[in-house]
Amino acid sequence: MAKTILKFMHVTVLLMSAGSYEVPDLNSVVRNVTWSCSPWIRPVQHWKAPVHVYVDLQILAILDVNEKEEKVKLHVLISQKWRDEFVSWDPSSFGGLSRLTVPSSRVWTPDITVQEAISEDRLQAESSVCVEASGWMSKAETVLLTLRCDLAMFLFPFDKQSCNLTVTTHTHTVQDVVFVIQRTGLKASVSQYGEWELMAVKVFSVNQTHRQQEYSQLTFQVDLGRCSLFYVVNLMVPSALVMLIDVAGYAIPVDSAERIPFKVTLLFGYTVFLVLTTDLLPPFRDNTPVLGVYLVVCLVLLCVSMGESVMLLCLAQVEADIHSGPLSWLAKRVHPHLLTPGGANEHHAAYSRSLKRGTPAGLRRSFGLKHCGAGLLACGRGCVIDRLRVELEDISEELSILNRTKREHRERLILMEALDALCMKLYSSVLTMFLLSLILLWALSG
Repeated sequence: MAKTILKFMHVTVLLMSAGSYEVPDLNSVVRNVTWSCSPWIRPVQHWKAPVHVYVDLQILAILDVNEKEEKVKLHVLISQKWRDEFVSWDPSSFGGLSRLTVPSSRVWTPDITVQEAISEDRLQAESSVCVEASGWMSKAETVLLTLRCDLAMFLFPFDKQSCNLTVTTHTHTVQDVVFVIQRTGLKASVSQYGEWELMAVKVFSVNQTHRQQEYSQLTFQVDLGRCSLFYVVNLMVPSALVMLIDVAGYAIPVDSAERIPFKVTLLFGYTVFLVLTTDLLPPFRDNTPVLGVYLVVCLVLLCVSMGESVMLLCLAQVEADIHSGPLSWLAKRVHPHLLTPGGANEHHAAYSRSLKRGTPAGLRRSFGLKHCGAGLLACGRGCVIDRLRVELEDISEELSILNRTKREHRERLILMEALDALCMKLYSSVLTMFLLSLILLWALSG
């Protein structure tokens, strides 16, 4: 009978003290364990007494985090320990043998499940149970768990995720099986697994009531943190550099023809950059991640900057007087010195002086001619003076128009530069406040 039992059981012997043992002694222990245990009956002397199962969980690896389907795949080690009241022996009577290993199908084991698990892949076909001489039994098995987890992507890529792993049983109530934390104050060593970092593992013991039956359960809260350096280097830093280049573009003269192509090239390049890096952003359902808002705001600011440059260039090409109309209202608020009374009347005084010089008396004084009164000579001089007066009036009018055009162009240019400086200050302020808000938000979330 002993040979038949040994044929179907894999026995591992650990000697706790020096000494030797004989094969019949080992066979006696195996018979004692297998005959006194039943895999279908709870190992308690009194049927009303519950079995206290001590559970521990260790995260071995974070295999995958699927943001789109909200799934987390973990490689975990689940350890259990309980006492079988029907099993005990004296190690001194068996050559110092204090512990052995038997297949889990030969003894009673807790029926545990993970509530959040979508799938479980056990790496061993059949696990083993370590039996001690005092009756304590321990079982450890590695499992690939795919968990359902609600992922909050708003703070991406500085987000931290918390996934629950609830260990419970659906076959034994709290009167039959009670789960107990094997280690108090669980702390996970800070380990990195690719993109994710294991921050901590917390455990809570809360019973669950289902159909007026109370079940014992342990909830392990696994805290994960994303390693954000990849996204900072590939998304945030290039976008910030593009915005700095756009701010530096305000150094180009406002009336220069090179400013618009510069803005268009910058906007086109950033759009291509966003198209190429779209796959780096996780899919989102309800809330847009902060990084997505950051990229969109950068694109909007580039469009606003280009629109402002186009507007100012059009303003430079339009022939309008800033002393009247909408430009006058704008000049009063942006550059009031352009509309001073002295500057407005200076043009009219110069024009009057030019007309005064164009009168016959003025021309005579200029050329040293005197009025002869009558005769051919007087008539000839009068004709010459009249012709000169007409020509000089035309020249004076053209010069007046040219001076007025130059003055208006210069005033519009001054107004454009003032508007451009104001827009640059507003642009830089909005960009700085937005970046500081993001940095503060991510700092507080950490």
